[in-house]
Amino acid sequence: MGFDIDFDIVKKRNKEVAKSILDEGYPPIFADEAFVSFVGKPYDVLKQHIGKLEQNSMINFWTFGRYAMDDILKWVVAQIGPCDVTCCTWAITTQAVETILRLSKDGLLRSFRIWIDPRVKVRNPQPLQMLQLNFPVVIAPVHAKVTVLSNDDWKVSVSGSMNFTSNPQPERGIISTIPSVFDNDFSILNNEFSDGVERRKY
Repeated sequence: MGFDIDFDIVKKRNKEVAKSILDEGYPPIFADEAFVSFVGKPYDVLKQHIGKLEQNSMINFWTFGRYAMDDILKWVVAQIGPCDVTCCTWAITTQAVETILRLSKDGLLRSFRIWIDPRVKVRNPQPLQMLQLNFPVVIAPVHAKVTVLSNDDWKVSVSGSMNFTSNPQPERGIISTIPSVFDNDFSILNNEFSDGVERRKY
């Protein structure tokens, strides 16, 4: 039995929750190894909300319906410059693919690969077609939402609950510039492109 979500109530609740978050933030969780920050104030512009990337750091954040994975991708690319991107997601919109195509056309994405869940064929057929016409795509079961970006100077891993879709409900994410985190995520993602196409038919 289905049910409807009243997104006006969701947005109102998001504002109420955000007001309860202390300005001082949360205690660092990797204080001996890296700089860690935690942000959760909604409805600011993304640059002000998350701030500037620093090497060997982690930024923990809540979206409060403010932005999606494609917005984070664009924000990170603006800071680190042209880079290679590999990602996995459960869903994607046409608007997100258009953002990715613009970044690629502008030379900011040197390469882009995506691993996406098979239900995209039913849920998001148009953006899937756009992706397949322009980038390497692996269609295989996945519910993780991870995007890794790298160039000569940066290794960035973004993970959390955000898809490449807009969602007025709160989402939680982490942006890491710790090389070992990137290396682990990249290894898992890259494996899907090494043999996933031949191994899985969907």
